[in-house]
Amino acid sequence: MAATGFLSTILTTAQRHPFLLLFLLLTAYLLHNRYQRNLHHIPGPWLRSISTLPRMYSVYRGHSHDDDLALHRQYGSVVRIAPNLVSISDPRAIPQIYGPASAFRKSRFYELSAVHDDEGLVPDTFVLADRALHARMKRNAAAAYSMNALVRMEPWLEGPTGRLLGLLDEAAASGRKCDLGELLRRYAMDAVFCLTFGRDLDFLRKGDRTGMLKTLDVFTDYMAIFGQVPWTHRFLLGNATVANWFLGAGAASQDEMMALAQDQVRQYRSSSSSSSSSPPSSSADADAEMKPTTFLHRLLHTQQTNPSSLTDREIHTHAFGNITAGSDTTSTALRAVLLCLLGHPAAYARLRDELEAEFGDVDFNCDGRGHANVTFARANALPYLRAVIREAMRLHPSVGMLLGRVAADNSGTMTICGVRVPAGTEVGVNPWVVQRDARVYAEPDAFVPERWLSKSGDGEEEEGGDEAEKDGEKDRLRAMNASFFAFGAGPHTCSGRWMALLEITTLVPVLVLRYDFELWQKGRGVGFRNRWFTQQWGVEVVVRRRSGGGEAEG
Repeated sequence: MAATGFLSTILTTAQRHPFLLLFLLLTAYLLHNRYQRNLHHIPGPWLRSISTLPRMYSVYRGHSHDDDLALHRQYGSVVRIAPNLVSISDPRAIPQIYGPASAFRKSRFYELSAVHDDEGLVPDTFVLADRALHARMKRNAAAAYSMNALVRMEPWLEGPTGRLLGLLDEAAASGRKCDLGELLRRYAMDAVFCLTFGRDLDFLRKGDRTGMLKTLDVFTDYMAIFGQVPWTHRFLLGNATVANWFLGAGAASQDEMMALAQDQVRQYRSSSSSSSSSPPSSSADADAEMKPTTFLHRLLHTQQTNPSSLTDREIHTHAFGNITAGSDTTSTALRAVLLCLLGHPAAYARLRDELEAEFGDVDFNCDGRGHANVTFARANALPYLRAVIREAMRLHPSVGMLLGRVAADNSGTMTICGVRVPAGTEVGVNPWVVQRDARVYAEPDAFVPERWLSKSGDGEEEEGGDEAEKDGEKDRLRAMNASFFAFGAGPHTCSGRWMALLEITTLVPVLVLRYDFELWQKGRGVGFRNRWFTQQWGVEVVVRRRSGGGEAEG
């Protein structure tokens, strides 16, 4: 009877004071958020401990990288940035969270990028949480992604590079500004198509006819924002009807992009030993069985050698992964390098001196193909160029959000950086934050390529000198490299990192030697928004052609 009377009192109160009841329920819900995971001992803003909305708003604004960095500088290495999300900035946590023996698995954040076909989940390594399947996918494409294989594919970059230079020459001749940032994005898409299939869709001259670039923007924005509340996905773009309405005209769905990848594979397979299966120029051993000329060629060779190691579906998935992830990451890094150089004339001059010393024999006016002599082997041997690229990617990594992992349910309470983290908690390290750790990088917000060089300045060990000083120098470089997280870490390290570095390392010298760039209106229109990728916009420049690597033409 007492229970019945109490329930009657509650119902009567609810009828008379509905807003009071709503307030009490909301308060109970927010307190549940704060205390449910036993994370209240972890420092962070109180509002973020009770609601995901502040985190979603931060991501929506495109400034979550700055917000995360500010929170870590205020609260320390371990910060609670949402009710069940803990951000960690200490580089010592990277092996524990992302290493091969880690007890953490990918969070549900990645489910928003999943693609399904008739067989179920497409085994894209970006979304796979199944460790065995992920290891298989990494293993069966490892040879195709290796640096040795990619260098043999290098001639395929001549086409996209030549078209980019042609467009920049036109801009230089006209004297008008050009959107260098957009050109670099289209270049990166053409380049990854060429490296993968031996042909491209000529994004540079024809634009985004397929709607791929628009779709990539839509899906990364969506993933970044709603990935904070992944349970909503089934009601949003996880629902086919909603997805078709939301994407609208001019965009391709993920299924259509997968179909495009499959079509490219079919065309490659059906073509004879014509232009699609041999390189455009200089690789004398192009048709050798063990020296394939494209990423796809290498995959097909692996399949032919060991059919059980690689299925057709897995080949399609690897191709899909290249064309969906290989352009924005690379173009963002290219823009970062050039913007850092344009903002630091002394570094620009030092890099140009190094490049002119190495490539003084290159005549860019020679039948329009002088850039082919700027090879990866030669460029990658230049210590200051490597330092500039690495420093630009440290300051402006292509991904600016934490890479979420969840402590396995059977792992119990773990300790990360001295802080207890219960099972089921989502944790992660943000490249933007960890790569600005003042304990590792002196002047962490400054562009200082020299930090990556030994004190001799040439990237080589100095002869003689104090052994303790040498050991300290090694420790400093080792700590910086351990904290460099632009490509991820452990088994989930970006598979295409060498592909990106191949494009960046060969293109930057050509641009620096061939042109002088000046930011339009001193770069006042340059900005960027971080929704997973940290894509810059407004990178508009005035271009002047330099004569044979000498002074710019007037």
